[in-house]
Amino acid sequence: MNLYSNSFFRQLVSRAIRTEYLENLTGFAWLIVQPLLLLAVYAFVFTTIFKARIDDAVTVGFVPYLAVAFWPWTAFSEAVLRSSNSISANAALIGKVAFPSELLPLSTVTATFLMHMAGYLAVLLILQLLGTSIQWLGILPAIPVLLGLYLFAISLALFTSALQVFIRDVAQILPPLMTFWFFTTPILYSSSILPAQVAGFMKFNPMSWYVERLRDFLLFGEYGLSPRDLIVPLLTLLLLWLSLLFFRRISAHFEDFL
Repeated sequence: MNLYSNSFFRQLVSRAIRTEYLENLTGFAWLIVQPLLLLAVYAFVFTTIFKARIDDAVTVGFVPYLAVAFWPWTAFSEAVLRSSNSISANAALIGKVAFPSELLPLSTVTATFLMHMAGYLAVLLILQLLGTSIQWLGILPAIPVLLGLYLFAISLALFTSALQVFIRDVAQILPPLMTFWFFTTPILYSSSILPAQVAGFMKFNPMSWYVERLRDFLLFGEYGLSPRDLIVPLLTLLLLWLSLLFFRRISAHFEDFL
């Protein structure tokens, strides 16, 4: 991006943060309150009603085990859902100002991650104060994982926001798909409790790698690497490249459909 694009991008991110969070007291509070409420509900249902026992979570407790994975998922899911409509919602801007249109979904994802990562850090501090032994050294390897998750969200944002211009039903299809993805990702449970065939299939879900690595680094202090630690980031970069190619290929036709 050139100097103008960099400045314009910062303005878009600043505008997204102000309009979605800072200028709206309810929106800013809901950024923290909604995940906390969902976390409380899931914790109550799984630990009190169903008496669920996750062997992997015995040493740290179910709530920290859930929280460390739940906040990054929330950032990822909200970023994809918000950005999917970013091109259609800014049709007037695209028609009036000359700028790379991919900055719109990119700025939405960036603003969402910045706000949620601030909340994530606050949650880690709260967990520490409540007695959970957070592995703060794990923040160092966790940062590249969160960066990879951010790039993964950008990949899907580019694809879905471009597709939304031509297929309006994308906005209705995405939320249930994200809900399905949430329950097929080991956030509320550990993949170790799944049957061998299902656990093997789970390895093809990139989100399972992201949440499990964050737990390893931040809760268990496990820093060992495996081939999958190289494969998933490389696949994320490949998806980002393909999504950007797709976006730029069809962005020339946006004005005809907006």
